[in-house]
Amino acid sequence: MPVSVIVTASGTADEFQKFLDGLRPTLGLRDEVVCVLPPRRPDLAAKTRAQSWLTVVDDASPEQGARWSAGLSATNHPIAVLLDGDTLLTPNWLDAVAAAFDDPTVVAAGPRCFRTFGPQRVGLPPEALASVTKFKAYARQWRQDNRGLTEVDRLGPVCVAVRREALARVGGPTLDMPYEKLREHGRLLLVESALIAHFGGRQCALVPAPPIDAPLLSACLITKDEEAVIAECLSALRDAADEIVVYDTGSTDRTREIAREHGAHVVDGYWDDHFGDARNRSIAHSRGQWSFTVDADEVVQGDVTALRHQLATAERTVDGFLVPQVSQTATGNVTVQSTRLFRAHENRYRGRLHEHVVHRITGEIPETRPIDGLALLHSGYLETSFATKDKVGRNARLAELARDEGPEALFNLARSVSKAGDPEAAIEACRSGLAAHPDSFIRTGLLYTLIRCCAQTGRLDEASAALSDLRKVAREPVTVDEAEIVIRATEGDHERVLEILRGMPETATNDFGMAAGRREMAPNEVASLRATGRAAEAAEILRPALRAGRLLLPLEVMSTVLDEAGSDLTELVRLIPEPAVREVLYSTRTASPELADAVIEALWQRFPGDPRIFGVVVWLADRLPLNRAIEWSRRLREQDLAKYCPLLATATSTERPAVQRALAAAAALEFFGDQAALAPLAEALDQVPDEQTSAVLEELRALAPGVASAIEMV
Repeated sequence: MPVSVIVTASGTADEFQKFLDGLRPTLGLRDEVVCVLPPRRPDLAAKTRAQSWLTVVDDASPEQGARWSAGLSATNHPIAVLLDGDTLLTPNWLDAVAAAFDDPTVVAAGPRCFRTFGPQRVGLPPEALASVTKFKAYARQWRQDNRGLTEVDRLGPVCVAVRREALARVGGPTLDMPYEKLREHGRLLLVESALIAHFGGRQCALVPAPPIDAPLLSACLITKDEEAVIAECLSALRDAADEIVVYDTGSTDRTREIAREHGAHVVDGYWDDHFGDARNRSIAHSRGQWSFTVDADEVVQGDVTALRHQLATAERTVDGFLVPQVSQTATGNVTVQSTRLFRAHENRYRGRLHEHVVHRITGEIPETRPIDGLALLHSGYLETSFATKDKVGRNARLAELARDEGPEALFNLARSVSKAGDPEAAIEACRSGLAAHPDSFIRTGLLYTLIRCCAQTGRLDEASAALSDLRKVAREPVTVDEAEIVIRATEGDHERVLEILRGMPETATNDFGMAAGRREMAPNEVASLRATGRAAEAAEILRPALRAGRLLLPLEVMSTVLDEAGSDLTELVRLIPEPAVREVLYSTRTASPELADAVIEALWQRFPGDPRIFGVVVWLADRLPLNRAIEWSRRLREQDLAKYCPLLATATSTERPAVQRALAAAAALEFFGDQAALAPLAEALDQVPDEQTSAVLEELRALAPGVASAIEMV
């Protein structure tokens, strides 16, 4: 079957010449070749003019889809091969791909390809990349070792063969190709025996350039039912971004309305159990040169003016920036560096779960450097958030869906089911991943997770064996130190834990991009010092961290540490700097109502009238004891915030007994004359058991004599 090969001239002149030299011997007698030549590339034009066996089409379009269309218009065969010109080809690759179309149900097929995005992507050993000759020899052996066709849900952007008729039905070619629509007309196949390599350098013509009028920075979010947190997130972003895109995946609360109120461009999207795809759809609706990925439960902190200057002056070799995410958890804060700022038109997300940024054409990890003076404060790992949104269950389900996608998917599965409270399933996933992919780059993560889960389940011999293997593959010594600390703490050998900690650098990064030096391991040091009876030393670890605005442990634990050292909670509030107030307020969400109220009161005494405190009081409102609810109601009303009155919150709570609701409503009427309390008061009194009526009236006479008198007159 003859094919039409449409080539986008691309890469360096040397790479393009190697491509032409490799393409011609693979062509059949009736195959036709059209080369689409981009503007301002006289070096590539010189290479094409000397080739009489191909037709040159000049096209100045900035869109790759338009370039493909120009080439399609100049060809006729029913099977069209769309191919980037900075690709190294091998003998017989085209025959194998064309043969897939002998099956009339096939609408698209592609070879395995080095340095591409999507299912076609394959890694190559260093020796195969040493020269053209060695790559072709490797490809010959590959052809013998790999056979068959694999059905996939998409192919990549570098090389794909497609039925012309099917492509026309779905609207024509695009940069990423309309694979989802093509699947409605037939099957997409990966030709396992065919192997090519993509150079994918900075002169690759497939990489789109941002529009000339593109703004500097777009903040992109994906959301679902985030009304409790999204307002604070968007307020913090307003001065940083030129536009904010909120891609909503099906909220049933006020998320979309709140986003519009804050000036965001809201897209009514959909959810298909794939975080990477959802992120890419949100970015597709943005216009910025740079994309800033933020979650609704994150708040940007730092100098946004300096941020914009860093982006505007970034060297061309910098593809993205690592942004620290400070996550509050039940055991203290965890800091992770990840690529959240990146050149939007050159990169995209990959992965159903724990998605990460890759180059949009090659699939490679982008060149990044740390951002200065910026961080994301993340509350999404708090127990209340996890429980409310069932994030653990969702992540475990998505990880299970992706388990056949390779070793990284098994690592994600192990992490997810471990967090879901199933260490046995995590151990099984780790063992499967290590057995199936012994040389995988993700081996370190699998071993690390296996160690933690084995220690948790008392399999200390297996954990120790995995630690020996981890020592051989981990790049960073602190990764091994962290894992050994887990084992020794489980054994109760706290002296060894302290010895390891003393030998760690103060600051370091582990193999997973997480801060992991002695500074970050301070919670472990505090725990081991307490376990060995050194409460005063434990408090001395805690105090400098508090002065620096770092909360090492949950409030309950920090309060206990200070108590054991002869101090109390007021010292904690006295030590923290003003910029850390927000983080302390967030941390009250995992504390008991009594402790949370004590912390908030101490903060109020230090920062009277601080509006940030009111936000937490509103969240805590219906769990406050009555006397404290009265005091906070007074303070809120003084700020014209009566609608957030804790007394009314208690009076209308479905979680509180009728007696408590009646007393709260009566207090709102007695002290503040709030008529909004009348209906909940009547409803609560109706629900008070008859045998408690006299006692309730007695309490009302003491608390709210005016209200009690009015009730008794009825």
